[in-house]
Amino acid sequence: MKSIITEMHQIMKETPDVLAMEEKLQQLMYSWFSDLVGEALTLLDDPVSEVKKDEGWDVETRDARTIQFLFGPVQ
Repeated sequence: MKSIITEMHQIMKETPDVLAMEEKLQQLMYSWFSDLVGEALTLLDDPVSEVKKDEGWDVETRDARTIQFLFGPVQ
């Protein structure tokens, strides 16, 4: 996976129009932020699952869910 800096540099280098560049950078940041928030939510979910397992519950599935935020969907 390329770093966000590399991706930003590529967009800046390839996009001569400043407005288009800003829009592409915004989309890139929203995408990265969505991924990071999804990872953070997973980290919050893991301890809850462990507590429930200790209480005798069985986790049958961990179906993906999508939550819509202002910056885009998060799974």
